[in-house]
Amino acid sequence: MMKTFGIAMLAAGMFLTVGGFDSRDLTAQAQKAGDDVKGARAKELVLDLGDKVTLKLVLIPAGKFLMGSPETEKDRKEDEVQHEVTITKPFYMDVYEVTVDQYAQFVKDTGAKHEAPSFKQTGDHPVVNVSWEDAQAFCQWLSKKSGKTVVLPTEAQWEYACRAGSKTRFNFGDKDEDLCKYGNYCDKSNTNGFPSQDKEHSDGFDKTAPVGSLKPNAWGLYDMHGNAWEWCADFYAAYAGAGADPTGPKDGGLRVLRGGSWGGGPGICRSAIRDWNLPGRRGGRGFRVAAGVDLP
Repeated sequence: MMKTFGIAMLAAGMFLTVGGFDSRDLTAQAQKAGDDVKGARAKELVLDLGDKVTLKLVLIPAGKFLMGSPETEKDRKEDEVQHEVTITKPFYMDVYEVTVDQYAQFVKDTGAKHEAPSFKQTGDHPVVNVSWEDAQAFCQWLSKKSGKTVVLPTEAQWEYACRAGSKTRFNFGDKDEDLCKYGNYCDKSNTNGFPSQDKEHSDGFDKTAPVGSLKPNAWGLYDMHGNAWEWCADFYAAYAGAGADPTGPKDGGLRVLRGGSWGGGPGICRSAIRDWNLPGRRGGRGFRVAAGVDLP
């Protein structure tokens, strides 16, 4: 029943409250929209990057959620102070991390420079060694090419989309041992032998995995845990507290990264985990995009 109402909300553009639906969801409009499952599934945006390469985004409903983590959460960091955030408008979110093939279209059209990582990747792996500045240039290129406003998600949009209605450590629950079903992280398949390695479980991938190889969250988004760190639009700072559509501070030196990566243990792949770096740094970092942030 919960899943049916969630689909209904996408069709009707209704307002979601994490942890349950408020009285506004129990309207005749939402009940009627619940029958239109096919229409709800059509709520996606597919952008043409050229050479038969496309990028698919899905519609994320507006709603409220608790951003950050409770003080009792395992592996919690001090910068994850929990606070209520409202996302006032629906927006589109990339189903997958931007891939090697998708980024190659940007490089081909613009002449941008990109250095492949030291490990082997194919076209369906998440592109890495991308700086925040590179990701911004990709968004500007794709906006012009598609006629849509394509951006990096804000940190709040990213975590809201990652959680997909959950309040747990991960968007599927709390258990580390289940992460191998949803995220590519440093488990026993990894050959680097990092200190944080989980030697009891395996997702089947050494370094990055082809996007969409593991299970999605409740809103159909893949690889929100692990695979590649993802740049967000915001400058990094301490949370400012409850609010609507937060965008972080107006200036700063560091940009936010979310989601963890193939090289980290479960603790740094949680929904609330935050990282940061200089906007010009590349390393193993990737990204996914958002669009239609001003949908009515």
